[in-house]
Amino acid sequence: MRKALIILALFSLYKVQVFSQAIYWTESFESNQGWTLDQNWNIESGKLRFYWTPIISNFDLSAISPVIDLDENVQDLIVNQHLNVFGASSPSEVAEISLVTTSSEYLLWSHSLNSGSWGSTSGSEIEFDISEFAGQSVQFKFRTFGLSTYQWNWWDIFDIKLTAMFQNDLAVAGIDGPNILSAGFTSVFSALVSNTGTEPQSDFTVSMFCYKTGNVIGTAEITEIIEPQETMVVDFEWTPAQVLNTAFYAEVELDDDEFEGNNKSKSHFIRVKPDNIFSVLVWDNDNGINTITCPDQGDLVKPTVVLTRALSKTGIDYQLVNALPNDLNEYNIIFVSLGAYCLS
Repeated sequence: MRKALIILALFSLYKVQVFSQAIYWTESFESNQGWTLDQNWNIESGKLRFYWTPIISNFDLSAISPVIDLDENVQDLIVNQHLNVFGASSPSEVAEISLVTTSSEYLLWSHSLNSGSWGSTSGSEIEFDISEFAGQSVQFKFRTFGLSTYQWNWWDIFDIKLTAMFQNDLAVAGIDGPNILSAGFTSVFSALVSNTGTEPQSDFTVSMFCYKTGNVIGTAEITEIIEPQETMVVDFEWTPAQVLNTAFYAEVELDDDEFEGNNKSKSHFIRVKPDNIFSVLVWDNDNGINTITCPDQGDLVKPTVVLTRALSKTGIDYQLVNALPNDLNEYNIIFVSLGAYCLS
C-alpha cells in the first residue's frame, strides 16, 4: 500500500526573547453554569453580556462567577471585553470589575459611562495583577449601576483568563509554516516551544503530528538548554505524496512539567492542492453590514469577508462580484452571501 506521507524529521534551533506566562484557566462562556446573573445580564453566543433593555431606573445589577480556586502561582487576571455606551446621566452610570474573597470585595477596575465606549467591538484585553490572592478561593464580579440602563447599549465580556508562573513549564506557542503545498515538494514547519517557567529546561521531546492520517511528521530530542522566557524554534521537513487537506499540531514533553494544558499547539491548516483548477464565484450581497465575528481574526466583518479570507487561506482563487452575472455556466462553484437581509 502506498503511503500518503513521506516523513522526514530534521530540526534546527535558535532562540528568540519573549515574555509570557502560562494561561492555566479560561472562561469562554460556552454555558452559564455556576454564574449568578441579575436582570439584563445573560450568557449566550459565547459571551457574557449586559444589555440596556428592559429599561431599569436606579439600577445596580451584577454578574458573579462561580467560585474559582486560584493556583498558588497565579499572576494575572485578563478580561477581554467591549463596552458600548449610548450616553450618560448626571451623575454618570458606572461599570466595575471586582474580585470577591470569602471575607472581602476588592475593586479592580471602574469605568464611568460619561467617558464613552471602551475597547474594540471584537474585544480588548485588560490585565490585573492578582498574585496577592494566590491560593485563595475567589469570585469575579461584573457590576454596573446608576440612574438608568437606557444609557447603555451593551457590555460584552468575551472571555476571562488566569495566568500563572510555574517553575517548570514548557509550552508550544504555535506552528509556523506554509498553508498551501504541492505534492512531491518539501516544506519546513517550525514548532515554537516557549519556556514559560522560571527555571532553565533541557532534555525534552518535541513532536509534530498530522491530524488526518495520525502519522508522526517528526520527533526531536532536545538536549540544548532553553532559558526562562525564551522561545526555541524546532524545524521539521515534510513532503506530501498526494493531494489532501489536513492540519498539523505539535506537542512538547517534559518530565517535570507542572502544567500540561499548554503542551499542545493549536492546529495549523494545510492544503496540498490538486493540479486541476476550479472556477469560483463569490457574490457579495451583504448590503455593507458587518454581522459576523471572524473566527480566525476576531474582528466584526461582513460574511463575504470571512468567506473570502477562508478561500484565500486555502489557496483557492475566486472572482468577487457585487452583481450576479447573467451567465453562470463558466463557474464550478458559486458562493452567495446574503448578510442580514437581501434587497433582491
